[in-house]
Amino acid sequence: MGMRKEMKKYFILSGLDLNDNNRGTAALGYGAFSFLQEKGFLHEGQELLIIKYVRNPLKIGSVVEDISIQGKVWKKRTVYLFSMHKRLYRKYNIILPFLSLARLCKKIDFVATINGGDGLSDIYDTDMFLGRLPETFFAMRMNIPVIQLPQTIGPFSIAQNYELVSKILRYSKAVFVRDRKFVDELDKIGVKYEVTKDLSAYMQPEPWDIEIHPNSVGINVSGLCYSNTFRSLSGQFEEYPSLINRLIEHFQKKGIHVYLIPHSYHYGEPEESNDDMVACEAAYNRLAIKDKVIFVNKNLTSPQVKYVISQMSFFIGTRMHANFAAIYTGVPVFGLAYSYKFEGAFNANGLDAGRQTVKINDISSNDISKIINKIESFYQENQRK
Repeated sequence: MGMRKEMKKYFILSGLDLNDNNRGTAALGYGAFSFLQEKGFLHEGQELLIIKYVRNPLKIGSVVEDISIQGKVWKKRTVYLFSMHKRLYRKYNIILPFLSLARLCKKIDFVATINGGDGLSDIYDTDMFLGRLPETFFAMRMNIPVIQLPQTIGPFSIAQNYELVSKILRYSKAVFVRDRKFVDELDKIGVKYEVTKDLSAYMQPEPWDIEIHPNSVGINVSGLCYSNTFRSLSGQFEEYPSLINRLIEHFQKKGIHVYLIPHSYHYGEPEESNDDMVACEAAYNRLAIKDKVIFVNKNLTSPQVKYVISQMSFFIGTRMHANFAAIYTGVPVFGLAYSYKFEGAFNANGLDAGRQTVKINDISSNDISKIINKIESFYQENQRK
């Protein structure tokens, strides 16, 4: 898979942002390079291409810089094109062969799509779904191969979105999925696929200076759930703050150190409805007794967050990629799930979602004790191993 007669100079990684506020999304970027090399798509000497459009013709040109990915250096070339190119192909579907965009496209080997790990879905809303597809639409217009990197596909609440994704998947040169939640639909629409690990599995932890107490428990507190105001999921997590509070106190009473670990956050300018740092701080401040609770209040990279999680003896995560950090470093993990991607991802990685996850959408105050008992049961099971 992935072998070709000609190695073209450039490749595009749609959704790549190594500094994304969501450390899980950033982790996908780190892992994408190793994954593409392993699958035979990406080769030494190829350059990461970024295309930007400018209105001032005097700013047309390119800038090349080095980026380091887990000890390996790649060239990143940012090409600035006159905005007329974008207007012609988007509005009129016109690609003039003598213009620089057409010549550049002939040198692009593929567009590989990250999509945030779960972006081929309208679970959050249609605007967010469509907002991750511009490079895919560009590749389809320019007849450039598309590679769907490992992700969860679906679910879809709007038929039009399902039909659009079906068209994209049929066009794609290769489709990788990280679970089996959508494979029946892939079979139905006639798309070949490969089930593989999440891209974050290919990102190595990066040690840094932090004291980790023996036998500690890590808890990732999700800003999405704690704020209870995020897009189409708004209003589904009224009891989540109470669940987190009682969960922390549960392990405190056992004399265990608890680390509150944010995984999606902007350290300087938080997004109030979706920021884990804000949620972790709120959870920490809510505690009547803060003994043995460590709030990891630091601007960390994805590999550094993965390192902290890797040092826990047990981990409880609401962000799927925080759970992946535990899964791929061998830490016993329990997922507080808010979508069906949790079940598929846990089972696909050899875990038992029935025992290691619980759905937290629309829980009542009476459900909290049951959830904590289920977590404690799994915790004790792993203590005996």
